[in-house]
Amino acid sequence: MTDIQDITEEEAVNNLSFLLTMTERNRTVWRIARENGSVALLSPVIQSGPPIDKDVIDQVEEFRQDMMGVDTEA
Repeated sequence: MTDIQDITEEEAVNNLSFLLTMTERNRTVWRIARENGSVALLSPVIQSGPPIDKDVIDQVEEFRQDMMGVDTEA
C-alpha cells in the first residue's frame, strides 16, 4: 500500500474512475478534503476470499431455514 494521497473534492469528482482504479490496483488511499474542512477517505477493503456465488448463498439460506424450521411461505 502506498502513502495516503491528499486531494480536493473537485479533483475527486473529476477523476473518480481513475481514483477507483488506483485504489483497487495499487491499494492507494485517498484523503479527500472539502472546502469546509471536512475530510473523507477512499480506501480499499480487503476481501478475505473470492466473492460467493448467489446460488450458493441461496442454497445455504434454504438449508438454514430447513434446519431451524422456519416457514418461508407464511
